[in-house]
Amino acid sequence: MEAHARIAVEPTFLTQAEVAVLLGVPERTLEGWRLTKSGPPWLKLGRHVKYDSEDVFGVGTGAASSLRPKIAAGEVGQVQVTQLASGKWRARARMRDDSGELVQLRAEAATEDAAREELLSRAKTLTTHAKAIVTAASTIQEAAEAWLPTVKVRAENGTLSWSTYENYETTVRLTLVPVCGGVTLEALTVGRCDRIIQNLLADRGVSAARKARSVLSLICGFAVRDDAIPTNPVRDVTRLPTPDKKTAMLTPQQIEAIRDLMTRWREAEGMGPRPNWRALVDGMDIMLGTSARVGECIGLRRCDVDMTTAPPTILIDGTVIQNKAQGIQRKNAPKRTRQRRRVALPALAADAVRRRLALAEKGLEALLFPTKTGKPMSVSNYERLLRSFIDDNRDELVRLGVDVDEYSTHIYRRTTATLVERAAGLTIASRLLGHANEMVTRNSYVITAEQVDVVTADILDTILGT
Repeated sequence: MEAHARIAVEPTFLTQAEVAVLLGVPERTLEGWRLTKSGPPWLKLGRHVKYDSEDVFGVGTGAASSLRPKIAAGEVGQVQVTQLASGKWRARARMRDDSGELVQLRAEAATEDAAREELLSRAKTLTTHAKAIVTAASTIQEAAEAWLPTVKVRAENGTLSWSTYENYETTVRLTLVPVCGGVTLEALTVGRCDRIIQNLLADRGVSAARKARSVLSLICGFAVRDDAIPTNPVRDVTRLPTPDKKTAMLTPQQIEAIRDLMTRWREAEGMGPRPNWRALVDGMDIMLGTSARVGECIGLRRCDVDMTTAPPTILIDGTVIQNKAQGIQRKNAPKRTRQRRRVALPALAADAVRRRLALAEKGLEALLFPTKTGKPMSVSNYERLLRSFIDDNRDELVRLGVDVDEYSTHIYRRTTATLVERAAGLTIASRLLGHANEMVTRNSYVITAEQVDVVTADILDTILGT
C-alpha cells in the first residue's frame, strides 16, 4: 500500500522532444522559451532537461497560462530573425493556414526588414486572412485611393474598358474628393450620403450627381468587402431623376436638305481649305441606313463589307475608342460584344459605302474612314466636324425645323429606330440597334408618335357600338 501511494504522487517527466510534439512547436522554440524564462516550467536532471507532465498539460497548476496562445487560422506567430554567417538575414515563424494546419515559414534577404517582409508576403499566399486596406476611420479619399488601383488592374486585364477606369478616376478627382473627400467611412451614414448627392444635384446637375452616386457606391462596396463598414449606405439614398428623354428626330425632307447643305459647306472661294464634308455626308447616310453608332461607323473596314449580295451588307464588328492609356484605336468588338450583327444596306447607305470603298486604301483591313496617315479617325474629331457644320449653318437648320440643340450623331440612330419601329415594330428596331432588351430601344431611342393609330376607334365602335 505504501508503494502504491509513493507511485501515485511520483511525477511523470517528459523529454524535450515529447513536449515539442505535444505542444506542436519545434524543439528550438522550447530552448528559446527557457532562455526567456517563458513556457512551461522545466528542470535539469543531470545533463537532461525534463518537464513535469502536469506542468505541460496545465493540470491543477495554472502553468498553461504561461504558454503562448494558440495561433488562429490565417495568423502568423512570433517572427524570429537571425543573421547568418554569410551576412544575410533569416526570418522564421509558424503560421496556421485556413485548414488549421501549422506551417513553418522561412525567408532570407539582405536586410532584417526585407527578410521579415518576405516571410509575411509568403504567409499571405497561404490564407484569405489579410490586414484590411481601409478601416472605418479611413476617409473617402483614402478609400478611393485604395479602390482605384483594383479597378486599374481590371482595365489592364481587359475585363473593364480603360475609358471606364478614366471616368471613375475623373469623378473621384474632380467631384468626390473636393466635395466629401475628408468624410470618414464610419461617419458616412445614409442621411449624409443623401445630402451629399442632393447638393451635387442642385449645384452641378443630374449628370454629375448620377456619376458621383455610382462611383461613391462602388467605393463603399469596396469598403464593405474589406470589412471596414457593415453595409453600403449609398444604396438607400433618394432615387435621382432620370435625364429628360431626347425627342428630336429627322424627317426625310430634312435629311435631304442637310445632305445638300453639307455638300455645299464652305465651297465658296476665300473660305480657306474645305472641311472633310464628304466624311460628314457618307457617315450620316451609313448611320441612318444601319443604325450604327458613330464609333462603329468610322471603324468599318473593307473586310466588313459585302457588296456581292442583294442587298449589300456590312458587319458591325468593331468600334473606334480613345483613352489616355491606349490612344486612338479600333477595338475589334462593338460597344457590347453581343451587339455584333450583319446589317443589310438600303440604297443611300450602299451608295455611301461604295464611295468610301473607292477612297479607301487597298487591303482587307483598310478603314473606310481613315485619317491621312491611314489610322482611325477619332470619334471626337468626327463629332467636332459635325459641330462646326452645325455652327456654320445654324440659321438654315433652324429654318428647316431641325432642333440644333439636340443635333448630334445620336439623332441619326434615334431617327432610324423610330422609323423602323413605326413601320415594322419594336422587335425589329431593337435587333437593328443591337439591343438585347427591347425596353432599352423603347425608353432611349424610339419616339412615340403623338397620333394614336386610328384603328382604335374602329375597334371600340365594333365592341361598344355607335
